[in-house]
Amino acid sequence: MQIVSDAFQSHGMSNHNAKIIAHYLVLAETDGQLGHGLSRVKSYLAQIKSGKVNIRASIRSEFQGKGWLELDADHGFAFPALDHAYSQAMPMVRENGALLVTINKSHHAGVLGHHVERYAAQGVVALMFSNTPAAMAPWGGSTPIFGTNPIAFSCPRDSASPFVIDLSLAKVARGKVMRAKTEGKKIPDDWAVDSDGIATTDPEQALKGAMLPMGGAKGAALALMVELITAGLAGAHYGFQASSFLDSKSSEPNVAQTLILIAPPADRIAHFETLFSAILAQPNTRLPGINRLKKRADIAKYGLKILTDDYNYILSQAQ
Repeated sequence: MQIVSDAFQSHGMSNHNAKIIAHYLVLAETDGQLGHGLSRVKSYLAQIKSGKVNIRASIRSEFQGKGWLELDADHGFAFPALDHAYSQAMPMVRENGALLVTINKSHHAGVLGHHVERYAAQGVVALMFSNTPAAMAPWGGSTPIFGTNPIAFSCPRDSASPFVIDLSLAKVARGKVMRAKTEGKKIPDDWAVDSDGIATTDPEQALKGAMLPMGGAKGAALALMVELITAGLAGAHYGFQASSFLDSKSSEPNVAQTLILIAPPADRIAHFETLFSAILAQPNTRLPGINRLKKRADIAKYGLKILTDDYNYILSQAQ
């Protein structure tokens, strides 16, 4: 993780923020979410160089009533803003029982599950949404309007790691298509369509076209909901207005993240286990997220393998 942090610091970022970003990129790599991991370093650094991302962002916060904390990320990276939100939100949600948090002028938030897991580890139920640059068309259309708009949820458990659900509203996360392009691999023909609306196995054509929503019209409706609860509430760009997280030439993405936080009493946390136990009592069942925990255990035992190209690039930028 240190060389990742060093790469960002060598481009003018503060030690504090560089370590936060490095932590989440390495954590994504650890959990097997390679599209949100170290492959992002190159585009992040390019955006720092071009000025698309503000590495001297001054994060500001204000209250919209007692139960709504609104943050302005000042067009910086999302991770420091989310870290700032956590430090402000935790004492408030404990005091008030619940809190709404919105962040505007933000950027790529990585694996949303990592952010909600952090709250659940402290006994707080967390639901998080993020809108992203346009990648999905409205149902029946062919031009991308919505992002893949991930949703994550986590709740604490009495004697186990937090329960975490993390999903993209596209049939698959767009990061998987980007990874396939990087590795020169084809994708299944039900992931995306090209710019003419025709199913494609070519990741490059898929990135020029549109991702398909999970669950058809229902997935598209959920993506619309996320746009409204994030960009709509925060006053940020909707997916069709936001620039790419990957290119370094356009204006700031100005997307948004929203968190709904609830501090349940201890007896309700115990009550969660009633449902988990009922699920696990059936043969061949498991709780979502178990593979993530297995991957972390394997990494702890055998170490993290990093693609040579990613490692060599990061190392060259850290010097």
